[in-house]
Amino acid sequence: MNSLKYLFVAVCLFAIGAQAQQSPQTGNEPRLPKGVRGLEESTANPPSPNWLLEAKDDEQRFQRIQIYAGGTYEQMWQIGYRYEQVYRAIIDENWELASHHWKKLRSVFDVALIKRPRRTPNAEVMFLDTMWAQFEEALQGGDTEDIRQTFLTEREACIACHVAEKMPFLNDTPVFRDTASFPSN
Repeated sequence: MNSLKYLFVAVCLFAIGAQAQQSPQTGNEPRLPKGVRGLEESTANPPSPNWLLEAKDDEQRFQRIQIYAGGTYEQMWQIGYRYEQVYRAIIDENWELASHHWKKLRSVFDVALIKRPRRTPNAEVMFLDTMWAQFEEALQGGDTEDIRQTFLTEREACIACHVAEKMPFLNDTPVFRDTASFPSN
């Protein structure tokens, strides 16, 4: 009878453990995505919310962090957002806000270039080492017309860099259409 009791407890614990592994919303078993090659080999335990800790070793953890960090798409999205905020701050003549976003934009840009170092030469020559400082100086000067003109020149540098990087399709987007000119006051 005791062995039957132990068997019953073991079966119950197994069932509870199996149920705990299922998604409470869908009842699906957890698994790693098919779209990321090599994850199965790098996993010591079944997939769980501990996606980083369950990797076999630090090398695999760093690989997962690199996958998570991705390419430059998140940084470029943030750059586009902040770029639009700079444009809107110029319209409002809020030079402090424009400067705030401009400085943040630079740090985000640097992170993007860490991830895509082949883009660094064009980004620096066409934008960061030239137009960046010019626009910052214009903001500090506080002359509305100078700020607007420098921003539009900077915009052209962005467009030229996208062409140089063989990504001209980036220029045919609302962010560049909407910032092509400033409304008259």
